[in-house]
Amino acid sequence: MSKGNLLYGLYSRGQYIHAGLIGLAGGYTDDQIGYLPDRYDMIAYNKDGTKSAIFSSGVEGNALKSLKFEIVETGCGKADFVFSRLPTNAELSVDQRIDIHLYNDPRPWWSGYILNCPSQGSTAKEYKYTAHGYYNKLDAVVIFADFQGREVSNMVSDIARQAELKAGLNYSSNLLINTNYIASRIQFDGVTAKDALKQLSDFAIDYVYGVDEYRRLFFRPRNREVNEQARFWVGEHQGSFEPVDDAEKIYNVLPIKGAAVDGNGEQWLATVEDAESQLRYGIREKVLTLPSAYSAADAERWGKNQLLSMSKPALSAKVGEIQLPYPLADGRFNVRKMWTDGEAVITDRAGIAHQYPITKLKYSVSADKGIKCDMELGKQPAEIDTYLAELSRYAKDLELLQAAATKQLK
Repeated sequence: MSKGNLLYGLYSRGQYIHAGLIGLAGGYTDDQIGYLPDRYDMIAYNKDGTKSAIFSSGVEGNALKSLKFEIVETGCGKADFVFSRLPTNAELSVDQRIDIHLYNDPRPWWSGYILNCPSQGSTAKEYKYTAHGYYNKLDAVVIFADFQGREVSNMVSDIARQAELKAGLNYSSNLLINTNYIASRIQFDGVTAKDALKQLSDFAIDYVYGVDEYRRLFFRPRNREVNEQARFWVGEHQGSFEPVDDAEKIYNVLPIKGAAVDGNGEQWLATVEDAESQLRYGIREKVLTLPSAYSAADAERWGKNQLLSMSKPALSAKVGEIQLPYPLADGRFNVRKMWTDGEAVITDRAGIAHQYPITKLKYSVSADKGIKCDMELGKQPAEIDTYLAELSRYAKDLELLQAAATKQLK
């Protein structure tokens, strides 16, 4: 499993000698687990870590009809649970931690907290709870910091400490991988921890970040190697494969506005370009804003990371009906426990292999249909909620740019 790879000395190229496992916790390996077909367990926890309720396919009269959850690039995503009868407040309540285990695996496949739930006294025929992974809590962690001459992962460590204190995350320095880049000056003036991590990941160049199933914040280089758990043949390991190439949002000239104001009252820090993309697709310009940056060098590094994805077509695919269990020679079976780590290889019916980053895993579980998994690969075409979120972020960036300029002009 790719999450068991080694990164040495907390550097991506191994300058230091000591080594540690990245992303593997729980003390189990696949061959130590007695997997059971279509077994699922949803465990609710009290604030002190004790269990308040267990809803399991192995329990007679189980009230949990179905559950769905997602694993995305930032870790555990959204989830919902449907019950045939309403659990009591002592069993489930808002903000309560939930862990989901599949196939009798003692390691959680998803961990999050309840966002909203039906109230006692409801006469509905079924009862739906919605939840989200702990990455969502970073929206309520606000960062005020002025970092000068600091290595990027060192800044992330400060944010992780605040998230531990304010959002109940588990701090793990082993998951914050050094970038070997010291930024001149990065200032966060009341931005959410989510937005701060997004900007710092871009300074790092091709890093990913989020909160995993053990509620730990991670910040590490994107894994471009093939995830061996995600090699599939269409028709054998999965039911559907729908690839898409999207060239709508290609940009190859990026002027960048930052926080610093020059002698003319301008905030332009740098412009980055991709000449190869310009020759192929023509000149396509887009103004970007980076209100946390004060130096041209930092803005240029950040902009080059934007070009990695903006200067060429977005390749994506949707994969459905994935076969997670597979037989072993001794008669037992193993299970593909995937994460959005590494890349998937899909071989189509013509024998042509397609390779994409893994961006989303969508699990659905029910007593009558068992455990199902669909997968999204690459950069999916933007949906309306993504578009609205980008508008909101752009408006916030403009507000921060104006605030930075006003302070300097004063």
